[in-house]
Amino acid sequence: MTPKEPKDTKTNTTSPFEISRQAAALSHLLGEIGLSSIEQTTWWNLVAQPDLGNRTATQAWLDGDTDAVKALVERWYEATKSAANRASNSTEYLEILRKKLAELNMGPLGNNSIRQSA
Repeated sequence: MTPKEPKDTKTNTTSPFEISRQAAALSHLLGEIGLSSIEQTTWWNLVAQPDLGNRTATQAWLDGDTDAVKALVERWYEATKSAANRASNSTEYLEILRKKLAELNMGPLGNNSIRQSA
């Protein structure tokens, strides 16, 4: 796959080193969300994202849509952090999350770690 010409955004004026650093920072956030290294690689390269036009994060990144990828990961991180804070302050909410996870584990995707972290 040949990368497309990057879109005209402010991130395209940054150096390749800075763009790589930003990708590494996003991978760090994915780790903070709870994805293992293997799950991070899977997420970057194999999971099509509706918010990225059904492209993988890598495809969007190479297309120059770095801001869209950053926004997606940052929203996911904030939602995870918010849910963790809410769960730590509410045993009822934590029980709801546990029941929902058990229901999902009974579904067609089973005990899939990527789905569980999304």
